[in-house]
Amino acid sequence: MRLRYMVVVGAAVLALTAVTGCGGDDGADGNGNGSGGAVGSSGGSSKGGSSGDGGDGAADDGYGQSAGSGGRLIDPDRDGPPSAPTMAAIEMFVLQYTTCTGLVMQEKDYEDSDFPYPEEAGATWGIRERAICFNDQRNSVRLMAIDDMKKFQTQAKKQGGEYFVGKDFAVASGTSETRSDLRTSGLLMLACDPDEPIPSGYKQEKSLVDGCTLTDFIS
Repeated sequence: MRLRYMVVVGAAVLALTAVTGCGGDDGADGNGNGSGGAVGSSGGSSKGGSSGDGGDGAADDGYGQSAGSGGRLIDPDRDGPPSAPTMAAIEMFVLQYTTCTGLVMQEKDYEDSDFPYPEEAGATWGIRERAICFNDQRNSVRLMAIDDMKKFQTQAKKQGGEYFVGKDFAVASGTSETRSDLRTSGLLMLACDPDEPIPSGYKQEKSLVDGCTLTDFIS
């Protein structure tokens, strides 16, 4: 009887040991390998995602050039000078770079091209619409929608005014702050004075009239 009892107890101990051993292995897998796998997966996913996203961002941020390359990003939608075919579009364009409030249309074309601004003889300048808005100092910023850019540049050369020109519009301002703000807009200044050379390093593009250059240099 005692021997039978000892055999039963021994079998129970062996069974318990086996169960405990299996549980330990499962626990190790679950808590060790499983947890380690989770951390590795999470860490790998996090780093991989970060690295993948970062890698993609560093290689190509959507404009075809690395943002970390130190190069200037170029908008692929901008091919040539900026275009704004309506007065509302011109206003919105200018507002991206400088203050332009209280837009007022200028409906009358003056016969006297010297009063008060030369371009107010609109028809002879190829101008379709004119308007003014105001900067922070309440100085006027002149906006012009242009049908004939060559005619506009020809008249601007004759009058000697300072105009930022795009594909189909022009902007003018007598304040240095506004002109400085517009320097980064993509508009170029029409420069026609041979006595004011353009320093090296600035853009110098051919205009539509002889003797003038389009530049991002603002004197």
